[in-house]
Amino acid sequence: MKRFVLVALMVVAVPAVAQEKVVHFSSINGQTGQSAAYGSKVIEGVNLAAKAINDAGGVADRCGGRYKVKVTTGDMANSREQAVSLLRQAAADSTVLAVVGPSPSTGYVPMVPVAGQLKIPVIATGSGAPIKEWNPWAFRLNTTSKVAAPGMMKTLKSKLDIKHIALIYDVTQDGQRGEAELIRNSAKEIGYDVVAFEAFRAGDNDFRPQLSKIKASKADAIGIYGATPELAKVVNQMAELGIKANIVTGFGTFNDPVVWDLTEGKVKGGYSWSAYFALEDPARPDIAKMVQIYKKEYGHDPTLYSFYGWDALNVYVEATKRACTATDREKFRQALNTIENFPTLSGKATFKNPPDGENLSAAVIVNQTTGRGTFEALK
Repeated sequence: MKRFVLVALMVVAVPAVAQEKVVHFSSINGQTGQSAAYGSKVIEGVNLAAKAINDAGGVADRCGGRYKVKVTTGDMANSREQAVSLLRQAAADSTVLAVVGPSPSTGYVPMVPVAGQLKIPVIATGSGAPIKEWNPWAFRLNTTSKVAAPGMMKTLKSKLDIKHIALIYDVTQDGQRGEAELIRNSAKEIGYDVVAFEAFRAGDNDFRPQLSKIKASKADAIGIYGATPELAKVVNQMAELGIKANIVTGFGTFNDPVVWDLTEGKVKGGYSWSAYFALEDPARPDIAKMVQIYKKEYGHDPTLYSFYGWDALNVYVEATKRACTATDREKFRQALNTIENFPTLSGKATFKNPPDGENLSAAVIVNQTTGRGTFEALK
């Protein structure tokens, strides 16, 4: 007689564990070429932010998902064509959610229409050139020349009583040329004369012909608009020719330690505009923390562009939390438009696109360079 034994199997419910995934961003900027001094710092900021987030346990979204951050870096080498090619590569990779775009307008401006065509979000990290036609896929974190340059000139007119300004600018750089044109076009409204408007090209080494004309103009202020290598050469050759005048630029360029070193401090006393940027601010412990880990990681101080890279990635991470996705670009784009007064190291971020992708709460500070990487805000 066979006996059968019935065995009762107890099924124990195990609590579901949130599956950790990867959220993948492409970082495109100038690592080589004329804009490397800016782009390399953005890249450092992006990569450091990703590392800090991952070391802290990654990203937890509002729907129970958890992600590690992955960043793929591409060098646009100050080339429009290379910037667009890298954007197309990123868009073709279905694992890439969005692109942290470049600091030079040379790359960002041609990216804008392509981002709209390919339907992939891209955010600028320093570009200041005007965008002729926005689309819902393009955003810009940083303060732009359109507001900042005329505001700076109004402040300098009030403080220094500038009457005659000469401008020397890189015709190949959209952002630099655009700001020089803004200052020229704002002259009548603000109350100064543009007595010289001299162009050069990226890669030029001798600026003496343009500077000789500027010296003869007897300008009491000189606006210098170019990427770091050319800007530094202009400043040095001004000293050689004995040109003495207030010097002006945009984008916080005179506050860059690289510019200070290349000019041996000749930019001291120069005026610029930038977003909020301070290596030491007792009221902002988050800045002190970032600076500490940045110096430990890279062995040098961050610049404003480092902050832009850090901030851009953190804005993207916040949008990921709200969108609850690492792959749906449309949901992610919509989530970016819900960000309002989001705190960043360089100020705050607010996006409402359409009608455009500008940061609606970007801050502007007019400042005077006082030392290597240091400045005082004008009030």
